[in-house]
Amino acid sequence: MKPLAISLFAGLITFTAAAQKSPVKYGEIPMEDMQMTSYALDSSASAVVLVDYGEAYVTVNTVSASLKFERHVRIKILKKEGLSWADATIPLHFSGSAEEKVSGLKATSYNLENGKIVETKMSKDGVFKEKFNNYMNLQKFTVPGVKEGSIVEYSYTVNSDFIQYFPNWQFQYTVPVQHSEYWAMIPEFFFFEKYMQGYVQVTDYEVKHKSMGQFQTEAHHWTLKNVPAFKEEPYMTSETDYISRVNFALSHVKWPNQPVQEIMGSWTKLNENLLESESFGRTITGNGFLKKQVEEITAGITEPLKKVTAIHDYVRKNLEWDGTKDYYADPLKKVFEKKKGTAADINLALASMLEKAGIDVDMVLLSTRDHGFVRQSYPIARQFNYVVCLAFVDGKPIYLDATEKYLPVNVLPERCLNGQGLAISKKRHGWVDLLTKTKSKTTISADLTLKEDGALQGKLNFTRDGYDVLRMRKDYVAKGEETYLKEVTKSRPWQIEKSEFKDVADLNVTAKESHELSIQEHATVAGDVIYINPFVITQLEANPFKIEKREYPVDFGSAIEKVYMCKLTLPEGYAVDELPQSRLMMLPGNAAKYAFNVTQNGNSIVVTSSMQINKNLFTQEEYPNLREFYTQVVAKQAEQIVLKKK
Repeated sequence: MKPLAISLFAGLITFTAAAQKSPVKYGEIPMEDMQMTSYALDSSASAVVLVDYGEAYVTVNTVSASLKFERHVRIKILKKEGLSWADATIPLHFSGSAEEKVSGLKATSYNLENGKIVETKMSKDGVFKEKFNNYMNLQKFTVPGVKEGSIVEYSYTVNSDFIQYFPNWQFQYTVPVQHSEYWAMIPEFFFFEKYMQGYVQVTDYEVKHKSMGQFQTEAHHWTLKNVPAFKEEPYMTSETDYISRVNFALSHVKWPNQPVQEIMGSWTKLNENLLESESFGRTITGNGFLKKQVEEITAGITEPLKKVTAIHDYVRKNLEWDGTKDYYADPLKKVFEKKKGTAADINLALASMLEKAGIDVDMVLLSTRDHGFVRQSYPIARQFNYVVCLAFVDGKPIYLDATEKYLPVNVLPERCLNGQGLAISKKRHGWVDLLTKTKSKTTISADLTLKEDGALQGKLNFTRDGYDVLRMRKDYVAKGEETYLKEVTKSRPWQIEKSEFKDVADLNVTAKESHELSIQEHATVAGDVIYINPFVITQLEANPFKIEKREYPVDFGSAIEKVYMCKLTLPEGYAVDELPQSRLMMLPGNAAKYAFNVTQNGNSIVVTSSMQINKNLFTQEEYPNLREFYTQVVAKQAEQIVLKKK
């Protein structure tokens, strides 16, 4: 997005919001902070943010408006795990030749040596910049001389013409914060939507109205102390969805005696702008050089779905994703020359080729799981970071993403399963669900013979589908069969004698994998008794949901199904002394189901375990039942078969 073009009225005098002061002075480090060895409010903390201070203010004159953001950070490193807090990143927006710039950057580490504080300053060589996507660079630096016990301190100013990117402020991190303070000074001409998120309550907030010559400014001031660390929990989307912060979205500008200048606009306006954009809508309808290639790919194919599949196969095989998430494409000729590109490059290229094959295709903007969910009440484009195709064949929608080489048509990568996306379309503009019918599914069958010494001999067969087969295919191809097998046996007492893989390359069928093997040290022999757990693999040994009360929803992304079937042939001269009991467990509405069955037939025992998570999202209210469900599954799968010599 370009710097905001703000119409200023003639005769406006220069206006600058008055800067505030950080609660601490740079370089003045209290000895008690240097001597701190643990944080009293959280003894597990690997680091603690002592001070995080920021202020953002706007300067306006007769020809322009600009934004300044000043920040001052001081961090105590308590443990080896906290050393990464010496690394810092400053996001910088850019568009064409316009770019946010950093000034006054300084960074210092402080260490206690022989009772004195010794400081180490960062040189210019410690700073570098890298491209993040087509509208943002990252300026990174590492504070030198940091070790356990160090204090890290840095400060900087970001100078920006992008008023619409008024800085948000994060109060909470994955380590505790002792003091967080933010000033947002907004001239009366600018109207921002401000929204809070997270579960830490703001206790100290004030708004001061200050006179700046003949104009007024609103100075919003937040101060939070002793903010607890954000604790990541299993099956969450991005921490940015739940971490405590304040967000800003520029709604409109109103100069005296001037009409309102709308900035935020609407999703409809965004749709119109993208359809006309050279890097989006015109990328699809243009690029005529692709027409000949499309004709060759689809030669002899009459069925629309087969055309879609052929074009999708061509793009995913010939263009490599560089890992960048974006929704504006570079020129497609360059993309095809490099044979590599961003998610936008690849999926807009796919859409352009589909369009030239006569396929009805739209694009869907979305926010990936690691980027956070979209707040639909705020029509702000920067909430999105990704784009996929939505084709229509015989009126039926087909989602397409060619960044993943091992996903078939109508299956989105798991990173895309994040609520709803926005369809950019001339005739179907609106919100669409990003849910999927594709599961993470694995079926394992084991045919094993138990020896008198406790060793197992036999065969394991794996059949994977959905997202499980995607992960398997990526691992298998990336690592090669030899390394893949080493990973299979890693930390397991297995000796694989022979392996076979089928249909790894065919995306339209399930992949199969089988191993002939021997397993040591799985059963326990105690005199005339053998104890054996029937799960030689996939046993759920611990409940992933450890905390009693959860603050956030549980988001699995997709449904899950794990089936394990084991036929166990007993050694001669042994009889069953104890068998686990069969059991069926279900959550309300069949949201989750677990079936465990044991049968004996002569000298063989057959165990079947089937676990299904049938919906992707569980609310905080549903969490206690889900947690208890997992507790009981863990307990059931821990039960052993007891054999006794006759």
